[in-house]
Amino acid sequence: MEQLSNQKKLRPWMGFVAQAGFLVLFLTAGSAMQRNLGIPGLVLSELMFLVVAVGYCLIRKVKLKEMFPVKKISMTEFFGTVILGIAGFMLSMLCIGISLTILPLSFREEVSGLNDFIYGNMNFPVLVLIMAVLPAICEEAMERGCVLSHFRSLKHDWLIIFIMGVFFGIMHWSPLRFLNTAVLGAMLSYLMVKKNNILLPMLLHFGNNFVSAGLGYVGHLLTKGETADITKVDSLQLLGSYLFLSCAAPVLVVTAMMLIDREHHKPVRYAVAGSISGIMLFSGMAIIALYSMPA
Repeated sequence: MEQLSNQKKLRPWMGFVAQAGFLVLFLTAGSAMQRNLGIPGLVLSELMFLVVAVGYCLIRKVKLKEMFPVKKISMTEFFGTVILGIAGFMLSMLCIGISLTILPLSFREEVSGLNDFIYGNMNFPVLVLIMAVLPAICEEAMERGCVLSHFRSLKHDWLIIFIMGVFFGIMHWSPLRFLNTAVLGAMLSYLMVKKNNILLPMLLHFGNNFVSAGLGYVGHLLTKGETADITKVDSLQLLGSYLFLSCAAPVLVVTAMMLIDREHHKPVRYAVAGSISGIMLFSGMAIIALYSMPA
């Protein structure tokens, strides 16, 4: 990945410290603001991340345009990001299915709390602003801008992507959502590592949250605020459905990678992705068929 002109100011070990600092800030000031102020507190906590990220950059005397690089987005990069977002949404479903299989009893309480806090207090335009626009700007400035810049000196891109994925999963502070947010964080970091343009992860982050917020809002209206108790559904059966619905994700990921980083594309990746997609498809079908059989 492209390094800063004064990369020695931001060492990899400092990235772990910076991420820990943001986590502590979220669990203390951020949580207190959300708990005491509700939705305004959520807005303030997001803006807090942006202010601290920019302030850290200024204190460390790192150029803003290097820590938060902005470039023109080409059409191939745009479509690659869109395809990656679609694949990410599919994989998010699969990750939720896996998490429910491992932690089935934690779902009801967490989802009910989120629905009551978010969808019961905002109209859709405000919901999009708070749940899609602000995180896309503030959280990306924090993660893909401030924190990731510490790891630019690492020689292996995959290591940066892995570390940042884990960081993003931990920042959401939820065992149920760790896996899917970690996958999203890895995808966002992949865009930043390969193109060094913070607009791309911002675009993907916005798209992901916009779709999720839209589906959640519609679902809240249709159910009149009542949360379906999905823990009563067999988690393995649900996992089978998600495997079936997300089976195209590996092929879409490779397609997105080809568009975003054509120089390093290897056709053999399609063979690997196709094999994984096939395994997901038939595994999902087998689980669904198993549970469809009469007792």
